[in-house]
Amino acid sequence: MALISPALWSIVNIIDDNLVKKVYKNPFYGPIITGYFSLLPLLSIFFVPFVAPDLKVTIFALLSGFFLVCSYWFYYKSFLHEVPSVVLAIWNITSIFVPILAFIFLGEFLEVTQYIGFFIILGSSFTLSLIGTKKIKISIAFPLMIAASFFYAINATMLKYVFSNGDFWSNFLITTMGMGLGALFFSTAFKNGRKIYSNLSRLKKYILIFIISDVINIGAILVQNLAISKGPVSLVRVIEGVQPIYLLILAFCLYPIFPKYFREATQGNLTKKIFLMIIMISGLYLINK
Repeated sequence: MALISPALWSIVNIIDDNLVKKVYKNPFYGPIITGYFSLLPLLSIFFVPFVAPDLKVTIFALLSGFFLVCSYWFYYKSFLHEVPSVVLAIWNITSIFVPILAFIFLGEFLEVTQYIGFFIILGSSFTLSLIGTKKIKISIAFPLMIAASFFYAINATMLKYVFSNGDFWSNFLITTMGMGLGALFFSTAFKNGRKIYSNLSRLKKYILIFIISDVINIGAILVQNLAISKGPVSLVRVIEGVQPIYLLILAFCLYPIFPKYFREATQGNLTKKIFLMIIMISGLYLINK
């Protein structure tokens, strides 16, 4: 189950990359639109019984959704500086933050080989973020995705607690409310975020693309949350490290048909990318051994 969400997200990543470059041109629009569209599952309250959790679980669920939208802001901003596979590879650093937070707050403990796998993934992610051959320069996307990874790790750790206490679907709906609050925050607290309202007439022609992207994203979040509810959050998150591999395969397969939308297949050192992806797989193997 944990392998399904990264496959779905790889599709979303390709769409996001093109939206940031050609439509948004502003890192605030992505998390705002995604946050508001994430409220769609709330329509299910007319058909599915809602079981309200206790106050502590409710707060954690709302915060988990809010922090997820915060991670999205850094994620979208990273696309302004780097191609998708590199952005996603750096996001694997979440695999380092999650076990630390899960151990401190949830008491999750993993094997030594699994921790070795974490460091293999970390090293591969860092190397993939390096730019240039003569002079080493760290990509601007690296610190941005460190921040995104940290917020995402907090989100994942909170979700494990939330889904361990109460009805899954009801708690999931509350996390989507938190995402809606995150969208409200970014669209009101920041000048660049408030610009989305004056650009609605320009953005509305892309509404179908937004719906497709965010429906897939919601599906990926739902599957990921189900996986977190059933297994160690540290392992679920690091298994998602295969996402850049899905993305590269998707880009290579579709580039001949839609070359305009798959810059991933042409930019950067592809041999280096593929080699580092293989290294990441070895890290994933150790984690799941």
